[in-house]
Amino acid sequence: MIDLFKGELLRFRLWAIAAFVANLVVLGFLSRMVDMAQQPIFVYQIFAAVYAVAGALLGLYQMGSYRKPNQWLNLLHRPMHRLHVAGALTGAGALLLLLAVAVPILLVAAYQDALTARVVDIRHWLLPVAAWLIAVSGYLAGAYAMVGNRRYSFAAFLLPNLFMYAQASGVAMLGVQCVVIAFLAAMLAIAFKPDPATQPRNPVAVLAVALPVQLGAYFLAWMLGYGVEVLWTVTGTHPLNMPAPPKGGTIEADRAEGKAILLLGIERSRDPEAALWREQVALSDVYTTYPLRNLPQQGTMTNLSPMEFGDGDNNLFLVYSHDRARFVTRGLRDQRRIGEMGVGEAQAAFPAPTMPYGASYLYNARAAYQYDSEQRRIFERIRLPRGEVMASPPQPAGDNILVLSDRAAYFYPGREAMNGLDLLRPLMRVAMPAPVGNLSRMDVVELLDGYLVSYTYAWGVWSGELQHPFQQVLRVGGNGDAKEVARRALSIDLPSVYTNRNTWLSPVLRALCLGAQDLFAAKDPLRAKPQPMPAAVLWLAAACCLLSLLGATWLSARQSHSPRARWAWVLLCGVVGLPALASLWLLYPRRERLPLPGSQAPQAAA
Repeated sequence: MIDLFKGELLRFRLWAIAAFVANLVVLGFLSRMVDMAQQPIFVYQIFAAVYAVAGALLGLYQMGSYRKPNQWLNLLHRPMHRLHVAGALTGAGALLLLLAVAVPILLVAAYQDALTARVVDIRHWLLPVAAWLIAVSGYLAGAYAMVGNRRYSFAAFLLPNLFMYAQASGVAMLGVQCVVIAFLAAMLAIAFKPDPATQPRNPVAVLAVALPVQLGAYFLAWMLGYGVEVLWTVTGTHPLNMPAPPKGGTIEADRAEGKAILLLGIERSRDPEAALWREQVALSDVYTTYPLRNLPQQGTMTNLSPMEFGDGDNNLFLVYSHDRARFVTRGLRDQRRIGEMGVGEAQAAFPAPTMPYGASYLYNARAAYQYDSEQRRIFERIRLPRGEVMASPPQPAGDNILVLSDRAAYFYPGREAMNGLDLLRPLMRVAMPAPVGNLSRMDVVELLDGYLVSYTYAWGVWSGELQHPFQQVLRVGGNGDAKEVARRALSIDLPSVYTNRNTWLSPVLRALCLGAQDLFAAKDPLRAKPQPMPAAVLWLAAACCLLSLLGATWLSARQSHSPRARWAWVLLCGVVGLPALASLWLLYPRRERLPLPGSQAPQAAA
């Protein structure tokens, strides 16, 4: 085993050294231009995709070179267990990826920490580990794609896609990556045998092999739905491509200007003041707020956006440090470390990771702050009540300032915000009528003695998470009393069968995907729970499960199964739905029929 391990290292040593040098040169060049630890999240995603593809190519080539029949038999007919052989090959591949992927990132992080004034936190030292695990997951998926049955083995590439949708962060995200790697390693161990085409008999092994195939069929069927949208676009019937969106729908509500959405909201209002409001809306400025979808979290390895800002007047550059819970300052021109900056005169630590917003505001999950260039201090201006989190940083709303939490909208005095640096007290609090996770926009117009506030709940319609979009308009008096003056249901512009196809294709797999997405993740107050499905969608899902059960009964009778295995598959197809039927067809070929006794073999053509 050791000799095979060493042989693989020697076999790919030049490629690994070349990849190491290329990775180090690219990272080193970019680090001279920008701070690689403060890039937005899409930069990390690009590098992660490159590392995953590099690992997949290594796995495809390494196992592909052994997968030829003669070399495969020679490889496995050694005086060692098949899993020892697999461990030697994959262990060498993982070590090569460690050299090519993780070590250059580690060297760049060490350079930034030792030779520059840039911030390097513990979370940045986890980046080499995360990059290596991503590359290893791609490597194992590529290795399984070559070792497993070619009819379905490429479904393993779907599992690393979980990293794009997982809600975990920091060390928890490393746990998600380890779970995916463990699952891929188990799949490779099952397929790593003299005849990879034979299916395992152990029920757990069968489920481990079948699950990625079912997820692949589920994802492919879901993606084919976009072909329907292409057809609608070509024929000119797609709601998104119409000259005017459908009246009373979510697309119209999303596209409308602030004045238009308010006028639509009170169009059928019977309030005596509705006519006056229409005139005021037409003459006044309307302020639109779009809620946040994510908040910076402690210890996350990536950034929603760079957590830094500069003060050119004072030659000051500030970068937030997760470890210190303060902003680290350095010279804007000479790039020399100056010190740290916390909250107020006491330089207190921030309660949560804080990022800049707009010209002078900063915010985190609990409060909003303002940087004063003259005093070179950061002052707390807005503090949310305990149990609430920030859903939108300070926004202008006429003469006042609007801040949105996950539970309510707060109006703060604009004159005090402009003329002082003290902690502001809210003038009024307006409770939110529904979860903020479904709020797509909030529009506010200032009246003579209060506000007219419009809430539009349309976020999640296209993914099937929101089934009943609506718009609600409130009249908020000067003392903070809110009264509903209009409410209208918004129609979903696309058919329910299309927007909810991720459910009726397989309710079980949808629940599994949602659970995997939240694996090791903390509860996110800015996300809303999916609403219950319409009855028609549930009936369609039941019909698909019944069709899958009948199809499995017919298909399994023409395959080689024991009676217990056959009816287990029939039951599984009835529970999971059509993706399970597709996996049954892919995993097991049709049973060969032997000629009956006395039948004549077909004669060769003369």
